[in-house]
Amino acid sequence: MEIVGKTLPTHIVAAAGVVLDEKGNVLLVNTYNDSWVLPSGEVESGENLVDAVKREIFEESSIEVEVGEVFCISSNTCTYPNKVV
Repeated sequence: MEIVGKTLPTHIVAAAGVVLDEKGNVLLVNTYNDSWVLPSGEVESGENLVDAVKREIFEESSIEVEVGEVFCISSNTCTYPNKVV
């Protein structure tokens, strides 16, 4: 049976990292609209969460890190009416 006009869900998985220096300062990056956020971004297809955090931190700060622990997981789910089957 063919389904026509059904809206497909989109599930975006993102990862962010908290990077502390030896004095306890937190690394923040400046966004395109001049706000300050933790280094973060979307997990790429086939990538695990830890590798995504490491990649995003490096891409946004040129700092290589080791991930200590995962402390928060959240997801963004929505639908896009233009994505139909």
